[in-house]
Amino acid sequence: MKLKQFIIPVAGALLLGGCEADHRNDNLPDSVVYLLESDLQKALFYDIEETIDYSFRAFSSGYTVTPSELGIELSDDVLTAYNEANGTAYTALDPACYRLVNSTGSVDADHPSTTFTVQLDCSAIKQLGDLTSYVIPLRLTSSSSKVNEELGSILINPEMAETQVLVRNAGVVECDLGSSQTLDFTAYVEFDNKWETTTEYAYGDEVLDAYNAEHGTNYLPIPTDAVTFTPAQLEVGKREAVSHFEIDKSKLTPDRFYTLAVQLKSNSEFKIGADNTVLYHIALNPLFTDRSKWILVACSSWYTGRGPELTIDGDISTKFENRYNNIGQGDIETLPVTIDWDLGKTCYYAGMKLTRRNDSYVTDLKAGWIEMSDDGKTWMPLQSFDFEGSKTVVGDFRSEQWFGSGRYLRLKMTESGRPGRKLVSVCEFEPVLIDAGE
Repeated sequence: MKLKQFIIPVAGALLLGGCEADHRNDNLPDSVVYLLESDLQKALFYDIEETIDYSFRAFSSGYTVTPSELGIELSDDVLTAYNEANGTAYTALDPACYRLVNSTGSVDADHPSTTFTVQLDCSAIKQLGDLTSYVIPLRLTSSSSKVNEELGSILINPEMAETQVLVRNAGVVECDLGSSQTLDFTAYVEFDNKWETTTEYAYGDEVLDAYNAEHGTNYLPIPTDAVTFTPAQLEVGKREAVSHFEIDKSKLTPDRFYTLAVQLKSNSEFKIGADNTVLYHIALNPLFTDRSKWILVACSSWYTGRGPELTIDGDISTKFENRYNNIGQGDIETLPVTIDWDLGKTCYYAGMKLTRRNDSYVTDLKAGWIEMSDDGKTWMPLQSFDFEGSKTVVGDFRSEQWFGSGRYLRLKMTESGRPGRKLVSVCEFEPVLIDAGE
C-alpha cells in the first residue's frame, strides 16, 4: 500500500513534465554563410602565364547547416563601400580580362563549404600596365542562410610577378681544392616551376675578361683544359638546377690563385636576374683564415690597453697604437714598429687588407712592409704597402700570386703620416694565407 502511494505521485509528475515544450535549441545560432577569404585579396600570376584560376571558398556555420544555394556576383556597391571605408581608389577590372568559371555552389550538413573560381586572362591584364588599382568586386549570395555582411564580399586584385632565374652566391666565392675537385654552380627560381625550359651557361676567359673590365679587377684565369663542365637544367616541379665543374688539379700550381668565371647566360622562358655571375677564386691548397690560432711572439712597442692583439680580433672599433709616453711597453715614438706572429704552420702569403683608424688620425700609419721567416730569426721582405697621402681607411693590398712563404709573419710599420711625430695605429690586419701543406 505504501509503495503504491509513492509511485502514483511520481508517475504523475513525469507525465506532466513530458508535456512541457523542448526549449533546448532556442538559443542556438542560425546557419550563417561567409567567405573564408574576404576583403582585399591578391591574385598572383607570372609574366609568362596566359591564364590562371583564382579560387576561394564559402563556408556555412551554425548549430545546424541550412541547405542553401550560394553564388557570387559582381557588385559596384562592394567596391564603393570598400573605397569609402579605407580611403582607397580602386577601380573595377574590365570584365573582358576575366570570367567567372565557378560562380555557384551549394552547402548542406554533409558539405558545409563550396569553392568559387575566377579565371584571369593574364595576357589581357598585362596590357593594362600598373595593376595596383584594379580589382574584381564580388558579393556572396545565399538562397536560404543569412550572409555575414562583414565576411560576405571579396575584392580580387591581380598582381604580376616576374619569372627570373637567379644565381646562388653571385659575386666572388673564395674556395680551395684541398678536399674536393668539384665546384657547384646553382641556378634557382623563387616560384613553383611549372615549365620545361632550357638554360644556357657561359664560362671561361671571355666571361672573366668582361668582369675584370667592368669592375677594375685583375683576376687570373684558370686554364681551359683544367675544367670539365656538366650543365644542369631546371626541371618541372623543381626550383634549382646544380651544374658541376670538375677541376683537374694536375694542371694547376700552388703559387697563385686561379679564377673560374661562370655566367647564367639565358633561359628559354624566364628572364635572367641582374646578378648572374659567380667568380670562383680558387687556391689549390686550403686558405688559412683562423687568426685566433696565431701566437703573438713579439711587439716592439704598444700603448697600454691598445696592444697588438687588437690587430687580429675581428673588431674594427678597436685599435693598436705604438707607445707615445710612459704608459705602455717598448720603444717610445720609434720607427719601425714591428709585430711578429707564429702561424703554427708554413703558409704562402698573397697580400693583405689593412684597416686604419677611422677618425682624424687615419693617416698615422702611412707605409710599411710585410715580412716572413722560416725560423723567426731571418726575415724576408715580401710586400711593401704605402697609403701615400690618402685618407683611405681600408687598404686592399691583396695579390693573385704568392709573394713567398714562411711560418712566422711580421707586420712592419715604417712611416707615419702624423707631421712631426712617429705614431702608427692599426685596427685590423687581414693577410691572405694559404696552407703550404708542409
